[in-house]
Amino acid sequence: MHTFSSTNKTKNNRHPLFAFGLSLIVLSAALLLLWLGQMAEHHIQDKVVVREIAMVALPPPPPPSVSQQQSSEPMQSLKVQGAGASIQAVDVKIKSNLSIVKPDTPSVKVNAPQWQSMSVNWDAFSLNQLDGLPTLLTPVKAVLPKSLTRQGVDVFTVKLDVFIDESGRVSLIEVVQNPYPELKPAIDKIIKQSRFSAPKKEGETVRARFIWPIEFKP
Repeated sequence: MHTFSSTNKTKNNRHPLFAFGLSLIVLSAALLLLWLGQMAEHHIQDKVVVREIAMVALPPPPPPSVSQQQSSEPMQSLKVQGAGASIQAVDVKIKSNLSIVKPDTPSVKVNAPQWQSMSVNWDAFSLNQLDGLPTLLTPVKAVLPKSLTRQGVDVFTVKLDVFIDESGRVSLIEVVQNPYPELKPAIDKIIKQSRFSAPKKEGETVRARFIWPIEFKP
């Protein structure tokens, strides 16, 4: 009996020690896990990753269309009590007695313009009726063109029907003798540049008309 009781006491003394050791192990494991958690947290906080983010500006959205704006507005309805007046369709027939009369076409008479011939009064005195022969005041350069000298023409005299006014200005009436068209520019230049003294009859200035011979040389 004494041996059995001592054995039981030994077993009873081991249970508190075992429980204490187990609780110590559990506490140590909990502290270890807490410490590991804090270390892991510090380790994660130490590593900060910075990433560059490119910001892209997006275009503004297009404005809503008129139909969308109208649809977004709440529909309002007006309710009126009562049946209201009845509306009946009336068929209206309009009889038109208007007649369209075509207007008469107006007759317009257009008179053709009457052209009057512009005639120059070449009435003048001849040389034998004057007090004296008019004097040529400007030199005359009558030179044959090279086109005629190549053809063998050395000297040629043209005859011009000319008119002299009271101031001595010369006007060409007609070329009487000139078979060479090449002389036409030279004749026009001579008429434009020539000037005579004023023709006179009985002491008064008058107009004269005569045939003027001009000799062309190379």
